[in-house]
Amino acid sequence: MLSSLRKWISNNPWKKMADTDRQVFAICVTAAFVFWLILNLSQDYTVDREVKLDYLVDPERVLVGSMPENIETDVTGTGWALIWEGIRPGPLPVEIDVRQQTDNRLTRAELEQQIQRRLSSGALSVSYMEFESVPLLTTPLEGKRVPIIPNIDVTVAPGYILTDSLQLSPDSVTINAGQDDLEEINSWPTEPLTIENLTSDAGGDIALQPSGATTIKLSRNEVRYSLRAEPFIQTNLLVPVEVINSPLGASYEITPRAVNITVNVPQSVYGRLRPSDFRIVADVGNQRDGSFSPNVALQIVDQPASVISAYLDRQVVTYYAIR
Repeated sequence: MLSSLRKWISNNPWKKMADTDRQVFAICVTAAFVFWLILNLSQDYTVDREVKLDYLVDPERVLVGSMPENIETDVTGTGWALIWEGIRPGPLPVEIDVRQQTDNRLTRAELEQQIQRRLSSGALSVSYMEFESVPLLTTPLEGKRVPIIPNIDVTVAPGYILTDSLQLSPDSVTINAGQDDLEEINSWPTEPLTIENLTSDAGGDIALQPSGATTIKLSRNEVRYSLRAEPFIQTNLLVPVEVINSPLGASYEITPRAVNITVNVPQSVYGRLRPSDFRIVADVGNQRDGSFSPNVALQIVDQPASVISAYLDRQVVTYYAIR
């Protein structure tokens, strides 16, 4: 392979040509390329062009129904004209004026004419378009305030707990749309967000899901969220037992009179809990005549909201009636 390449280089006719011949040869090649380019660019070609439709509506009105926003068209013209059209970035913007109209129709011919005006050259034409005529109906714009539903999935790291519920600010949004659309909207979701292994404060801006329709508009596009996680700690407390529903006028004793509970709490609450914050009861009224047992079940009926979990070290106390 290398020997063939060396042989070709040694026999390269370009090196054997005089300088004048080289110049003439280069001029001829350049001229041939220019004529070829002119010939090809003078022919007609067809290219795909995306068109973005924007509807101009009176501020106090809104379109009815789902209107097309993006359509595909075929644009035909000479290569020269298509070069300039191809330089323009993004979809071709076309505005449809619906102001001062309450009942109209956007026809294929009218839209084609609108697109034609937006093309970069009069030598270009729309040869095909995926579009059927649609009615242009408007209705008075109305507003409705609905709550925002956070679409946020949160997991905390092992040994941590969410101490504050997820907060949104603001927690509602105004929807502007026609009456028919508003009747079906009772809330509005955020975009999905996943937060993993949370160990501290978290917050930021989260976008609301776009309406996806020109007939529905949101008063804002995003809200702020905040939440907090912190480690949880285990502690033990000795809490007195309260007897309820004992026979009227009866004397009794219970053993033990206080029981230990194991409590899991956030770190910020540790050391602030007191036995009086809890209520543990033994319900004697659950004992039935003829099958009375001295063992009465215990139950935690009241505890602070900050407590993650609380467990009794024993499940029963012994109840003695004194005669």
